[in-house]
Amino acid sequence: MMKIKVKQEALKLFADKGYDGMSLSALAEKLGMKKPSLYNHIESKESLFLEIVDEVFCSYVEYVKESILLKSESNVEYRLKEVLTSTARFLSLKDQGMLYMRVLTFPPRHLQQSILGKFSAYEGETDSMLAELMEEGIAQQEIEPGDTTVYLQAFYVILDGISTEMHIYDAAAVEKKTEAAWFVFWKGIRSRGQVEK
Repeated sequence: MMKIKVKQEALKLFADKGYDGMSLSALAEKLGMKKPSLYNHIESKESLFLEIVDEVFCSYVEYVKESILLKSESNVEYRLKEVLTSTARFLSLKDQGMLYMRVLTFPPRHLQQSILGKFSAYEGETDSMLAELMEEGIAQQEIEPGDTTVYLQAFYVILDGISTEMHIYDAAAVEKKTEAAWFVFWKGIRSRGQVEK
C-alpha cells in the first residue's frame, strides 16, 4: 500500500519538477518520512522514475484502446476523431499527461535510450490499433485507399500539436483549433467517393 502512495506522490513531483528537479528528500517529506525510510519501498530514484514512466506509457495505450472500443458501432470517422480528442485529453492531464509530455520532450540524458525504447514498444501497440481502424475505414470506403503509415504519421503530428496546445491555451481555443485540424486531416484522407459535409 505504501509503495502505491510513494508512486502517486513521486508521479506528481516528477511531472512538476522533472527528473533532475525532483529530490528524494522532497518526496520523503511529502510522505511524512525520513529519506532513508524511502529505500524500504524503492530501489533508487532512477528505478522509481522508470517504473512510473512505464505505468504512464501503459495507461496511455489503454486510453487509446478504450477510445477505439468505446463507440465500436459508430463509423470510422467518428471513432478516429474520438481517439484524437480523448487521447489529447489524456495528455493534458495534470500529472500523467504532463509527465508523458515532459519525458518525451526532455528526457533525462542518461535515461534517454531506455525511455525511447519503452516508448517505441508502446507506440507500436497504438500504431497497430490505429492502423487497423484506418484499414477498416478503407474497407468501408470511408477512407481513401493509401499508405496507412503516412496517415498515421499525420495523425500523430496533429495529436502532438493539440496536446501541446492544451498546456498553452484555454479549452475553447483548443477546441476550435482541434476542429480546424480535424477538418483538414479528414478532408485529406476521406474517400473521394464520400459526399463532403
